[in-house]
Amino acid sequence: MKPSRGAVSMAIIASTLTLGLARGFNIAKHLSRSSAGNTLTFRGAATSCSTPFRRSLHSTCFIPTDGESSSSKSSSSSSSALFSAAPAATASGATDNTSVNDDQSNEIEQAARKALTITGSLPPPCDFGGISYLDTSSLTENHSHRVLFILGGPGAGKGTQSERIVNTYKCVHLSVGDLLRSGAEKKDYPHADMVKECLVKGQIVPVELSLGLLRIAMDEKAQEAGSEFGSRIFLVDGFPRNYDNVEGWMEHMPSYTSVLGSLVYNCPIEVLEARIMTRAETSGRSDDNLDSARRRFQTFQTQTEPVVRALEMTEELQVEGNSSGESQLHIVNIDGTGTVEEVWDETEAAMNAYVKNDILTANMNLLKAIEGGNLKDFAALCDEQLLVESGSKTKKSIADIFEWYEGPISDGASSSISNAKVSIQDGIKALVSYDRTTKVGKIIRETREWEHGPTGWMCVSVRREDL
Repeated sequence: MKPSRGAVSMAIIASTLTLGLARGFNIAKHLSRSSAGNTLTFRGAATSCSTPFRRSLHSTCFIPTDGESSSSKSSSSSSSALFSAAPAATASGATDNTSVNDDQSNEIEQAARKALTITGSLPPPCDFGGISYLDTSSLTENHSHRVLFILGGPGAGKGTQSERIVNTYKCVHLSVGDLLRSGAEKKDYPHADMVKECLVKGQIVPVELSLGLLRIAMDEKAQEAGSEFGSRIFLVDGFPRNYDNVEGWMEHMPSYTSVLGSLVYNCPIEVLEARIMTRAETSGRSDDNLDSARRRFQTFQTQTEPVVRALEMTEELQVEGNSSGESQLHIVNIDGTGTVEEVWDETEAAMNAYVKNDILTANMNLLKAIEGGNLKDFAALCDEQLLVESGSKTKKSIADIFEWYEGPISDGASSSISNAKVSIQDGIKALVSYDRTTKVGKIIRETREWEHGPTGWMCVSVRREDL
């Protein structure tokens, strides 16, 4: 009897894992960019926002149904660009719904519905003082990997931008192509010849092989000893490339990953060809030639673009299914034809929107620990050298600070927060400011400074002002 596809898939993944072991969104409703440094600010409303939102096609944010955000009139040209739609040039790889026939639409919708749980254990968006965010507590508790798909045609700039993301946000970059090329050259890798043949011919490598190598790499990085940064985001470069990849991912990965979204770099073939031929002068890659580039671009257009559309539809279906009217998954289309700096501006804005989820989750969990009088959870979210700016008081231990400075608040943490603002500096530092009500009914303006450390985001200082 012929074995099922699932059995074959598991067998291949098992052999790949054995080999390896023998050797690891929603951009805020109001945004502004500081003129000093690489800072992106998220602002919340004075009260919980109840305005219905709709997603603008190819947009990287949600806009009010009247078509204009409350900050758009006063935004500078550079800031307002964050709210503008990404170019929809049909030759660039950007999605264009007019070119989709009924059969393709049905196929896209089927793939989209199958991918509804691609975000894993992430619950629907929450509100923190008027800023929408995703509570990532379950990912930390379940040791689930945070994943962003990095997609785009060959030479679209995925590698260049990924390198900058890693340097700024301390993410882990995993190029499926690099993992496959490395596997193709390993003499003791049982599928080396098959992988090498697929790469040379510009064909898609079987999903079981890609996922097997990817899983090894993710687990090894997550378990890496002495890492300065915990709960990092994995940038999965060049995946998923087709429906089979999505199906394989949904079959094997959701139990220990959560896909936050995708950065999709759109670029026309003429630009891609020029970039690849320039890169071929120094890369030494066997597939960096014009023929391979054109075959790879054709593959991207016919197989990967529909996947992008399916992921966008998954996002839309989540919006429809969530009472908040927002989604867990966020797909961001980025114009890759500009300079490296221009593309980085869009990339940075998208990354800050993803990162703010972990920051606000940490801040909310800290307030819950205060509310519940839970010193253990409070201490786990605070730096040992927590700085308290409190005039006459002197710095004491975490336990003393918890007792005399923080204290429980009267109402639920989320209902007592308003006028929130988040400023992210250089990817690994953040300021979270908000108004909150104390247990005696006094309203204070509280500002907490956060830094990304070995166990995730840690509070390093807190200060208050009476209102």
